[in-house]
Amino acid sequence: MRLLISTKKPKIFAESAVSGDGTDWNLDELGLLGDISVATPVTVYDNGVHSYPVVHAQPFSASLLFTPGALLETGRGGRSADWDEVVRNGRFDDQGYAALYERRLLPVFVHANEVARARGRKAVITVPGLGCGMFAGPYRGKMGSKLLAALKALLAKHAQRLSHVKLVHFDPYQECDNQQEQFEQTLLRVRPLARGNPKTPQLCEPQAYAQAGEDFSDCDLFSVVAWDHVSWPGNDFYGGLRATDDGVKAAATNSMQVMTGVEGRYEPRVQQYSPPAPFRTWEKLVLTQGLTMRVDDSNLCCIPIEV
Repeated sequence: MRLLISTKKPKIFAESAVSGDGTDWNLDELGLLGDISVATPVTVYDNGVHSYPVVHAQPFSASLLFTPGALLETGRGGRSADWDEVVRNGRFDDQGYAALYERRLLPVFVHANEVARARGRKAVITVPGLGCGMFAGPYRGKMGSKLLAALKALLAKHAQRLSHVKLVHFDPYQECDNQQEQFEQTLLRVRPLARGNPKTPQLCEPQAYAQAGEDFSDCDLFSVVAWDHVSWPGNDFYGGLRATDDGVKAAATNSMQVMTGVEGRYEPRVQQYSPPAPFRTWEKLVLTQGLTMRVDDSNLCCIPIEV
């Protein structure tokens, strides 16, 4: 696992720049990398919309949960990393898809639950349309409802392990309708941003997600980030782009400081957490200083699906 993680690149587009035939990674390696998430505490400076974000008057603490979505596109004509698990005999396999997301999302949900429990708090978890955009390949535009079904299956099966998760706020952007469903103590609420929900993007203080009669003042924010198999957390933003869920949430927080150990600054004028001079991008800083991504026993945790 340490060797695999060391092969990740600060900025790379898994849906178009990965062959998966062994010339870069093979499918087994990509499958393993897809099941690795990164959780990191951050300071949140703006609300995490792609353009014209609202800068928080008072930055607040939260956690980002970088989790790879189902990769069904390669752009190079070969098999994508997760195709065989999700598509069987030429047909979309809903059970295979749900199992993939159970394996990838349950560990970060459990992590959020246990961190909140240790603090004597509750968790609000925001979830984007993970794997519903460019990663979806021929299924693009049709994945929101499938991811929602996978979330419901996960919560129905594992709600007892999520006793300190008060809300899962699912934002598939422009797919699905407003709805909600209770799973024991955890409320799943669907609020696509581009379908009439502009006030609840994914990097707000927890109380912003409360509706009439609700109180989330005892909650901390945990935001799932639509990550990929082969990049560092933040991907696009290493090149200076506030683009994709990954790059946007990196720009809106100090995740680059957490990843590199180098302090930058949030600049409201350009809506990003910028590297220190003389570096214009975080990628340039990483390459100049020869930084690598690595794990050791102190920051590696394995969470079983079944207990």
